[in-house]
Amino acid sequence: MKLIFIISFIFTLSFFKAQTITVNIEGVRSDSGQILIGVYLNDADFQNQEPIKRITVPKTDLKDGKLTTYIKGLRPGTYGFALMDDEDMDRLMKYKFFLPSEGFGFSNYYHSGILRVHFDDFKFNLGTKDKVIQMKLRYL
Repeated sequence: MKLIFIISFIFTLSFFKAQTITVNIEGVRSDSGQILIGVYLNDADFQNQEPIKRITVPKTDLKDGKLTTYIKGLRPGTYGFALMDDEDMDRLMKYKFFLPSEGFGFSNYYHSGILRVHFDDFKFNLGTKDKVIQMKLRYL
């Protein structure tokens, strides 16, 4: 009986192993500042700007407007990543005439409109295998 419990426990742990997400970022216009990534679980948290995880990515490895980072520690589920190019390192999005003046991007989604983005636009499913996400910055 103990053997069955131990085997099922080990199987459960391996199923819920945290995955590595490779995030390929492109379109960064300068090496000034830092990249900020928010990890979201749903639209309400995104609209309220309440990510479950915040990641700061230095631009030290930036080359030709491209940068790669790795996110670990997320269990299988549905997530969405929102990115900001914090060029002045104040951790706040700057606006000019109600439009963002710093770059922004989303997981596997390039926002070409001017209306606010919704979580369903950039959400993705993370399974039991590692994943690669593309994020292209947009500057207005």
